[in-house]
Amino acid sequence: MGQSSSKIEVTKADRAILQLKLSKDELHRYTKRTEALVFNERERLKLLLRQNPKTGTKDPKSRVLLKKIHYQSHLLEQASDQLINLENLVATVEFKLVEKQFMAGLKQGNEVLKRLNNEFKGAEQLMDSVADQIAYQEEVDQVLSSSVVGGFEEELDRELSQLDKEVNGTGTKEEELKLPDVPLEQPQTIPDLPSTEELPSLSSQDPQERQGNRARRPEAALAE
Repeated sequence: MGQSSSKIEVTKADRAILQLKLSKDELHRYTKRTEALVFNERERLKLLLRQNPKTGTKDPKSRVLLKKIHYQSHLLEQASDQLINLENLVATVEFKLVEKQFMAGLKQGNEVLKRLNNEFKGAEQLMDSVADQIAYQEEVDQVLSSSVVGGFEEELDRELSQLDKEVNGTGTKEEELKLPDVPLEQPQTIPDLPSTEELPSLSSQDPQERQGNRARRPEAALAE
């Protein structure tokens, strides 16, 4: 008599949990790639500001690069929060009671990961087409305006100015043109030197006469 092998039944809950773990692993890989991507794009932004110190902060490419950095970080935070919520849902609540909610959340998490994947496909090249830049910026603005990081145009301006200052060492015009203060007090007057009018003039004496005087000095000394 052979032993009958017991077949382990894989339930929908098992598949969902497995999918959740795979999604978490995938998210971890995306996190590492996003960190490298954000770093490279920030360095590219610094290079753009360095090459255009006067107009770099007003260049549309600068704003697009900075918005991409914020946008990708925001998508990553969304995916991370969603997976954390799903994990807590599995750990604290009986799965059968929340199966529909779990699957809906898992689907939403996968959609976010797909959007992240689409971001990485074109992340290596900065869009050169003006039309593509405008369309991309409108999409980013729409997403950011309806999210927790919306309405941060002034923050972008401050961040671009700060990066420009770090790269080019630029300061305010008042700092660059600051000159030393002019003293308000009158300078002290130089005291008058003693007059030389009463001193004997050497040029008035005849050269032979001066020679005779020098010759008589030793005789006068002996006479004394």
